[in-house]
Formats: sequence, structure tokens, C-alpha cells
Amino acid sequence: MDVGAGDGGYVLYRARTEPGTFAIALDASPESLASGAWRAKRARLTNATFLVDGVERVPCELWCLADEVTVHFPWGSLLRGVLDASGAILGPIAQLMKAGAELRVLLSSTDRDGFGDLTPERLTSRYTAYSEHGLHLARAEWASPEVVAESRSAWAKRLAVGRERRAVLARYRRDAT
Repeated sequence: MDVGAGDGGYVLYRARTEPGTFAIALDASPESLASGAWRAKRARLTNATFLVDGVERVPCELWCLADEVTVHFPWGSLLRGVLDASGAILGPIAQLMKAGAELRVLLSSTDRDGFGDLTPERLTSRYTAYSEHGLHLARAEWASPEVVAESRSAWAKRLAVGRERRAVLARYRRDAT
């Protein structure tokens, strides 16, 4: 499941390259997801779906469903919630995940964005708040240009991530209990 999926590019990529994977794009913006949903329909991808809603309102039918959740270059309230380790954002994200599932977060923020400069250490310092939701940091590091490209994020391209600004990759594991 890709939370804050934007145009759904990452979900389309996963659905095309991994036919045995059912990929779900979740974004609060119907305009953003419409492009991905249309491309999936044209490509006849039956293993991808696009849900318009905020992560705070994810239906309980999706709880404990995901083997992996990704959040690639969120913006606005989703970025703020991930950076501040907000229970209103992290709680629902954790609810989506099966026991032992991985949460992979790619973030980029600078002082100019209003969220402050982002470093791996900043995410590491949120360890306790994430742990309260059963999410345990495996590692936080600077993201390589290859990792940024693999995200298929149109937003990362617009932000010039990898050229004018850096990104942080953090991986969390959901409690196995």
C-alpha cells in the first residue's frame, strides 16, 4: 500500500512488475489518483486499486492487510504527521500493516518548506513516538539517487530531490505480535 500515492506511479510500477502483488494507492486527492487509475485501466492491470481518502479515515477492512506500506515524499498534513510522529497519522498507518510488515518512508524537507531541515538523525530521534504505534526503526539514512528514482515520485521530481535537495529513507518494522 502506498499512502499519499499522488498520481499512483509507484503502485502502477509494482503492479506491472510484480503480477502476484496486489498494490493499493491511497491519496486524499481524487485529481491526483485519477491519472493513475486511468493508466491502470488502460493497461488492464487487475492487481492495482486506487482509493481516495485520507489515511486518518482508512476503512477497517484494510486493517492488518499490508505486507508493506510506503510513504514517498508526502506533503502537507501527511508530511507533518510523519515528521512529528503524530498518532493521528502513525496510528492508521500502523493499522494497515500486518505483523512483521515493513514501513518505508522517503522524505525531503528544508527550512524553506516550513518543516525544517530533515536528517536521518531527526527521524531516529522520533523512535519512541513511532514505537508507541508498534513501529520500530530498522534504519534511517540518506537516500541514494537510485532509491529516489525507484519511488516513481512525480513530486520528488518537482522538488528536484537528488539534484537540489536530499532525501532521507527510513525503514520501520511493525511488531510481530
